[in-house]
Amino acid sequence: SRDNVSIKVNAVVYYRIMEPNNAVVEVEDFAYATSQLAQTSLRSVCGQAELDELLAEREKISVRLQEILDKDTDPWGIKVSKVEIKHIDLPPEIK
Repeated sequence: SRDNVSIKVNAVVYYRIMEPNNAVVEVEDFAYATSQLAQTSLRSVCGQAELDELLAEREKISVRLQEILDKDTDPWGIKVSKVEIKHIDLPPEIK
């Protein structure tokens, strides 16, 4: 997080393949690429927010992630319909 708290985030990305040709031609392995993009985007978004914001505004952060991923996977023919942050694990000293 922005306030230097190390957290572990469990999230799920729901997507559909809208253009099968693009999913094969535009990217080598669309499932792996989408997963990697989701992980790096999650790190980036969480790194820009403070811990209190991450905990209080989980839905807002999920929507922001969905918008980022949907835009970035569009050339691959993939539609990211939803991102759900399932759980945020805090370090033991904060629990």
